[in-house]
Amino acid sequence: MDVTASVEEQVSSVARQMLTQRDAFAAALFEVTLQEVSDLDHDTRLRALLEASISENIVAAVNFLEHGTAVEDLDAPTAALTYARTLAQRDVPLSALIRAYRIGHARFLDVALGLINPTADQMDVVLHFVSRAAAYIDKVCEQVGRSYEAERDRWVSSRSGLRQQSVNEILTGTSNDIRQAEQTLSYALGGTHVALEAWPHIEVSGFDVVKLFDDASKVVARTLNALGSPLIVPNDEREVRMWFRVPPATAVSSADLGSALGAAHLQVHLAVGSPEDGVAGFRRSLHQAERVKEIKLAGVGRAPQVVTYREVAPVALMAADLPQLTSYVTATLGGLAVDDERSATLRETLRVFLDHHRSYAGAAEAMSLHRNSIQYRVQQALASCGRHLDEPGVVFQLQAALEAAHWLGSAVLAKP
Repeated sequence: MDVTASVEEQVSSVARQMLTQRDAFAAALFEVTLQEVSDLDHDTRLRALLEASISENIVAAVNFLEHGTAVEDLDAPTAALTYARTLAQRDVPLSALIRAYRIGHARFLDVALGLINPTADQMDVVLHFVSRAAAYIDKVCEQVGRSYEAERDRWVSSRSGLRQQSVNEILTGTSNDIRQAEQTLSYALGGTHVALEAWPHIEVSGFDVVKLFDDASKVVARTLNALGSPLIVPNDEREVRMWFRVPPATAVSSADLGSALGAAHLQVHLAVGSPEDGVAGFRRSLHQAERVKEIKLAGVGRAPQVVTYREVAPVALMAADLPQLTSYVTATLGGLAVDDERSATLRETLRVFLDHHRSYAGAAEAMSLHRNSIQYRVQQALASCGRHLDEPGVVFQLQAALEAAHWLGSAVLAKP
């Protein structure tokens, strides 16, 4: 079809209008994609990478449509390629990624075509816009597909990939040959295991991550008095799972691990499961560590460097249904469930007060404040949430909601 300058200009105009809706459109597409493609709804890191890929693809598609870029000059956005490679490392099927692009393509057309006047003389504009959008999605899908396949081949052929495959078979129960797995992993699956998830502080470069994880594993092994070498299995280039065989009845202390990492100047986050026995414990401890990681990431920097499952187990279980937990926190804390500085101060004071068996003196010592200050803040906190401590069940309900707010912060709190 011959395209006139007028048609090109109208397509460019629609593209510019789409750019003004980028943030709202990207947010809606992100939610729809997670609902429609369950394979992509893994954890906070993968969701963040998906969000970045969607945002960059929208900008790239708009630029492609607005400026009439030649298809052969089109390059997939960097965030899209990074996301594809990470999915390959995580063993997420390529079909899930391609389906997400098809959903995005359809949604983009739905919104964009609504900006074109539905008249007969606009048919050339509609046809050209649809054709150009299809060209964009085909070229980008081709590029991210190649990137995925190349990374998948590299990852599977590497030692890390082989270990990941063997561990995944144990975790999913698809392999019952424990002896073969132990030989492949050079790790005994009997005894007591402590699993953890580790990821670097954001400022750590990709070049330093491998050494960081290696150094961290040594520090953790010493602190836990681990038996033999740990099992280290990367999730991707910036996340790793580790298992340590430990003596029975080992106590895992976040304070001890945090102090040891601090002394070694290691900028790494740890989410640590509880000691568990046997192959079932190998799986269970990792599942606990994954729950802890979700809490640390949802809290957006609120949690300390090291958090153990024992510290957050009730919150981890409640956080499995975050919308319901948010509703519970709001209903229980009332005006205290607002995400602002004053409410945060009152919540923390009430939380510490209840943790110290409603002792003003104990809370004052723990918070290095005067007893009268604690008493005043507790009164203000209870007035704000409209609860009385002598009501049946209120103390337990408040403690549950306050712990959720303490660890998850804005994820369960209302905006001011």
